[in-house]
Parts: sequence; structure tokens; C-alpha cells
Amino acid sequence: MSDSNPIKILKTLDSFLIEPIDLVVYGKSAIHLLFPKEEKIGVTNDLDLIIPEVKISVFDKRLDFWDAVEKTNKELEHLGLYLSHIFDEHQIILHPGWFKSKIKIENINLKNISVFTPNPLDLIITKMMRVDPQDRNDIRFIFEKACIQENDLLQHIDGAICPDVAEIKDAFVQNVNWLKGAKMR
Repeated sequence: MSDSNPIKILKTLDSFLIEPIDLVVYGKSAIHLLFPKEEKIGVTNDLDLIIPEVKISVFDKRLDFWDAVEKTNKELEHLGLYLSHIFDEHQIILHPGWFKSKIKIENINLKNISVFTPNPLDLIITKMMRVDPQDRNDIRFIFEKACIQENDLLQHIDGAICPDVAEIKDAFVQNVNWLKGAKMR
């Protein structure tokens, strides 16, 4: 079985790194990593990362990481694969305790990268930054596959921190209202 696109991107990035680094993957790639045997997820051609506040200084000093990102994108360009969005945690919607509850992905053989994803509740919250039918399908998918209870999700959302960006705040409110009215199961 061939590697999924997120794993191809991670393996390529890993090949260019000099020293170990922890990466937190979110977005569609995180769904692929959390639920690797699911075919309903759909394809993604990119990999998105969250830089935790406690690791910003590490990333600032890691010139080899930024060089590896550039080389990875160049190497995979012909396949249409790329490492695109690299945000610090304050640029996306997250629950304050997200970093402590992240999940380590163990099933990838990488030399220099330890891969993590937000837990399913936090991953859902990151999908609420846009009003997008695909993101809403991803929310439903995560909700069902992770066996999340509706009350747990709504409580987690109540504690979420939203960036101070009008479009993101508006999308978050619209998605919260959608979730409250949606039949998730």
C-alpha cells in the first residue's frame, strides 16, 4: 500500500532535516493521520502545521527546518504536494488545553520528526475557521469516528479561543450555530 499524501510530505521533510523536531499537524492531513484506514476522508495535497506558543523560539532558531520546508515543496511540486500553512497557535481557533491533550502519531517511520495532532475535539474546533461544506463534512466525520458526545463538543467549543480576526470570528459563530442545529448522528 502506498503512503498517503500527508505521509509522503512528512517523509520528504524528514529527509531534509538535520536534527529532531516535534510537529503538530492539523487540517485534513491530521484526519488522515488519526484515521489512516478510512477511505471516506478524501484526498489532501497539503500539510498544515501548528507552532505551539511554547515552541516558537525553537522554530525561530531552526533554520534547517525552514530550509527543509522549502526543499520539500520544491521536491514534491511535480506531484502537486506541498507543506503550506504554518501558523502559531494564536492564529487558529483552539481550546486553551489543546497542547497538553495532543495525540502522538506512532505509525510513521521518521528519523527526525515526532508527529502529533490535536485531539479530535480540538481538531473539530480548528475546522470552524471557515464556513465551508468540506470542513463541515470533516467535522461530522471526526465527530462520528471519534465517538464524540454532543455535550462534550459544545462544552469544548465554549472554552475555545478565537483569533481576533473578523472573518474567523464570524465563521466560528456561524459554525457554532450550525452545530447546535445539526443532527450529527
